Amino acid sequence: MKLPMLIAALSVAASSLFADPFFQSNDRIAIIGNTVVERSRLYGHVETALQVAAGPEAQNLVFRNLGWSADSVFGDSRSYFGPPQEGRDRLDTNLGEIKPTIVFLVYGTGAAMSVNQGWTLENGADAESANGLDSSKALFAEGYQALVDRVKAAAGNDLRTLVFVAPPPLENLGEPLPDQAENNQRLAAFRDVIRERSEKNGGIFVDLFAALGGDDFNGEVATHPLTNNGVHYTEAGYRVIARELVKGLGYDESIVSDPDEGALTELRNQVVEKNRLFFNRWRPANETYLFLFRAHEQGQNAKEIPMFDPMIEKEEAKIAQLRKQVLAGGTAE
Repeated sequence: MKLPMLIAALSVAASSLFADPFFQSNDRIAIIGNTVVERSRLYGHVETALQVAAGPEAQNLVFRNLGWSADSVFGDSRSYFGPPQEGRDRLDTNLGEIKPTIVFLVYGTGAAMSVNQGWTLENGADAESANGLDSSKALFAEGYQALVDRVKAAAGNDLRTLVFVAPPPLENLGEPLPDQAENNQRLAAFRDVIRERSEKNGGIFVDLFAALGGDDFNGEVATHPLTNNGVHYTEAGYRVIARELVKGLGYDESIVSDPDEGALTELRNQVVEKNRLFFNRWRPANETYLFLFRAHEQGQNAKEIPMFDPMIEKEEAKIAQLRKQVLAGGTAE
């Protein structure tokens, strides 16, 4: 099917699911989550798929990947040398700067893999109650709701939509790697908590866990692996995640199923480069020396961090132009 024909088809499909188009012109989209979100920036498939699926009616979409490996709904990993609250404050600051209209939340894998370990509560104390599946689900629900409340407050009045994403399943790759059957059973239970949070908060729920076969998983070894260790998705895995996320939002997933070639490849490469610049902007490797307790050594270089902004804007202008070419069938206007 030709790409322009797919654009027309997806517009009809999307309008049947949402009173208003999911994506609108000038949307600012923040994607918040743990490792699966942070690593997605390295491949660009998720953002590229969403850019294309949005269609020509939605112009000037800005995406910001705020994923942080090993993060939880409590935001602990986002702190550096301070208490867990520092990480939550950091996320609030990020959202206040971005002022997103749409926020994706992707959590649950780490919780499902650590139901017998203490988690961090809002006050920074160790949560001894997180002992077993039931208490962990309750604590996860509590933390997830607190996260949602913080996101709403920090994002401000422009926030239009929250998307609650159940993370994709784990894979069995055979020995010596562990069998993930029990972890996936627990992840299914956390998926149900995420769905309930979405319903409670009037959000949109996307079940990547089911879409990638989590409900049918019975411990068999993956024939065509999408991860490199059972947990972390590869580029091939992110292609599938991107397709299923687009589908879960009500768009025609076939619009992103064409081979990566021409303008679409250029678009994805540009997305990856923009994400690289933004990552260095909001998470500089030497932040301790620039802003924290060793700022007396290199703090004078902190002025260079905002210099990433015009470079990011330049890349986004290229993304907008390449997006037009893709949506026009691969030819420049």
